[in-house]
Amino acid sequence: MTRSALTVSAMLAASIAIAAPGQAAEAQGTDFVTMDEISVPIVDASRVEGVLRVSIVLQMRDADGAARLAQRMPELRAAGLSAAVEFARLHASPFTPVDARRLAAAMTPALSRVDAGIAKVLIVRLSAFSA
Repeated sequence: MTRSALTVSAMLAASIAIAAPGQAAEAQGTDFVTMDEISVPIVDASRVEGVLRVSIVLQMRDADGAARLAQRMPELRAAGLSAAVEFARLHASPFTPVDARRLAAAMTPALSRVDAGIAKVLIVRLSAFSA
């Protein structure tokens, strides 16, 4: 993750009151829902090379969507895990920076299929560690 991506993540976290995982937080007319951290293996040539860890906040289109999302958290987690595993398999390495924009672009459609009220997936923390 680049320094600018880390700065954007820090600014996002500071600018919204992030609720506990699965809770909605309203800030400046937009609703956000946090999810628990997702950790997936980074696999290369049938070997586990490391672990990709990502914390995300879902930006919702409206307040009603944020309220109902808590009921769909298991489905969202499954979709997020699936997207993260596929991303880690194809694009992650514990030895190079992880492209947060690319990961968010991969996760947004997967999570939007679970609930159309999700406008965007925001990456607030991202790391890759060697095994």
